[in-house]
Amino acid sequence: MTSAATAALASQGSVALPHRMRMLRDSHRVRWLGHPVSYTIGTTIASLLSIGTSLLAPSLLGPAAFGTFALLTSLFQYASRFDMGLSQLADRDLAAGATPAPGRDGEILYANWLAGLLILVVITPLAAIAASWTTTMTPLDTALAVGGGALAMVANAPVTIFRASARVWEFTTVALTLQAGMTLPRLFGLMVAGITGCFVALVAWYAVLALIFARPAALAFPPPKRLFGLWRAAFPLFLFNALWLVYLTANRWIAAFLTTPEELGLFAFGANLAFVGLGMISTIAQVYYPKLLARIVRSPAGACSRAIEGQSLALGGLLTGVSVLAIVAAPGLIPWLFPQYGSATASTVILSISCLPMGLVAWLVPLSIALSKTPKRDAVRIFVPAVLVLVVAMAAGQSILETEGLAWGCVIGGFALLIAAAAHLRGIAVLSRQSALRMIGLQGVLIGALSALAIAAFPQAGRSATLNAGGPPAGWRLAFDETFDTLKLWDPARRSGVWEPHYPWGARTNASNGELQYYVDPRAGNESPALVRFNPFFIDKNGLVIRARPLPADLATQTGHAFASGLLTTAQSFSFTYGYVEMRARVPRGRGLWSAFWLAPVDQSWPPEIDILESLGDDTRNYVMTAHSSFLGFHGQSQFRVTTPDLADAFHTYAVKWTADEIVWYFDGRKVATTATPGGTHKPMYLIVNLAVGGNWPGAPDVSTPFPADFQIDSIRAYLPPEAQLR
Repeated sequence: MTSAATAALASQGSVALPHRMRMLRDSHRVRWLGHPVSYTIGTTIASLLSIGTSLLAPSLLGPAAFGTFALLTSLFQYASRFDMGLSQLADRDLAAGATPAPGRDGEILYANWLAGLLILVVITPLAAIAASWTTTMTPLDTALAVGGGALAMVANAPVTIFRASARVWEFTTVALTLQAGMTLPRLFGLMVAGITGCFVALVAWYAVLALIFARPAALAFPPPKRLFGLWRAAFPLFLFNALWLVYLTANRWIAAFLTTPEELGLFAFGANLAFVGLGMISTIAQVYYPKLLARIVRSPAGACSRAIEGQSLALGGLLTGVSVLAIVAAPGLIPWLFPQYGSATASTVILSISCLPMGLVAWLVPLSIALSKTPKRDAVRIFVPAVLVLVVAMAAGQSILETEGLAWGCVIGGFALLIAAAAHLRGIAVLSRQSALRMIGLQGVLIGALSALAIAAFPQAGRSATLNAGGPPAGWRLAFDETFDTLKLWDPARRSGVWEPHYPWGARTNASNGELQYYVDPRAGNESPALVRFNPFFIDKNGLVIRARPLPADLATQTGHAFASGLLTTAQSFSFTYGYVEMRARVPRGRGLWSAFWLAPVDQSWPPEIDILESLGDDTRNYVMTAHSSFLGFHGQSQFRVTTPDLADAFHTYAVKWTADEIVWYFDGRKVATTATPGGTHKPMYLIVNLAVGGNWPGAPDVSTPFPADFQIDSIRAYLPPEAQLR
């Protein structure tokens, strides 16, 4: 683009900085921001700060919660790129030498706002509804992640215009301000309120910046037909870029499908570090590739092939050095800095090898998108086979080598994608045949050498380290031991006994959940004689049984509930702050049955809450664990689901270790989930065990539900650390 065209575009005013920033731009003191090197240095610093945040996130969340965080971050990234291809359209129209129509940049901003509105009004609620059907992500966190990504996409729209029109000062200033959101604001949210706090902070950050930067100043709202025309023109480019992003994050979703929450978190730890490096390469490429793109457009076919090959050689050398450093340093650094992720060391090193082909693809993709004549067809040809290779390779690898196998699958998938990308550039005459073959061959040699080095460095990396075994830590004392030889109900007159058969405030159901049962209190004088006949508690050879069954019509009318069941709490007899709690039990099977074992605070606030077991009777091959928290009035939670044998067929042990720093869940002695202890979860709590019927989550029983339904409990024990205080 000529300097005159650039000046004309800059003077249109439809993409204008706030007045104070324009004054700052004209100052001699900060003109250095207008040099491309300034952006390179600035984005490197911002990326390093983002890396620091990403490195702290695993320590703040723990492996299982970090796996959920990685999936939500992927949703944020999807939404932040959902501009329908407008950024790629600007690159093609402006950077490739076309003269933009008057007001074109303002129209792009309006179209971007419209895309953001579509995400917020339509896609965000749908994503939240979809999340409600899973136990991996909560609807609130999902809505915050998708909505925050939409706001980030809108706020980033001026960056697209500034980059494509070579307005380097504006591009550098706005882009670096936006990138700052992924550093301290995100970290602050994580530290205060975990996953929910992180995305609340991002929503606030990008909402403010969208209002500051992304406001068309001097252009009336164009006709909707004009905006939809922009979308239609940009959509093929959007598809190309969207498939690339999906490929970048697909390994996390594949791992989520193939593994447990804990194993997903271990894999996501290494994948997260790799993604940060790839993101840095992509952001640095943003300021350089428009010039290369313009050069390719003006040159004969293949004239820039050697230049691209030279860049790939330099980039390959840099990434090889990083991978060698990872192989040498990771065995010592990861267990030291991240004790919970020591077993992820080998997979992290292997994922660093996958960055070689992926880093080169990240450098080449913007060129491929902008130069493609048939972007929809080319995108499908490049990414669909590569995704299939990735799925097959990761599934095969996981079946053989567990977490390390997932990482090796990423190496194979990345190399397959590089071959497809190089073949595409060869097909559109950007690369010569010889350059394409040399690039692929060099990458193959480097990957092979690094793989051999990694295998030599980790001779026992054939399988992932066994997850930490359960059981109370050494030195913790047994403070509560209930084997249910008898049922010792609380006697308020004598202030003796253990279990009270209703909530501490007297409630006999949980109305906020829409539950259908009435918790019967069999103590003398607390129920009518007719209701006492539905005593839900009895002792058999296996211990305590909590029984749920339908009530006759007259008693259903009397209680306002269709079923009788039981709940027991230690609110009057036993509470503690931090400890290890376990229950050996067998859950009932049947739609509408909801077995639970959990901790609630003595002060009757909510949240917090720690759910050790929640089992739905129509899905007894899984159960759910949750830590509920609150941030700025928003309900947040770290929730995990573990796949198990059928829990209704036999007794199993469910346990949690709760400390000031972390909450760790165990199933039959195997650690299955971890999260950092949320703020507010540092107060005395008591035990609750109950069998609910119906509710918003499990739904109502139907004709297939067997009654009576029995929740069988063999024992409940609590161990406390030496310094723990009993109430």
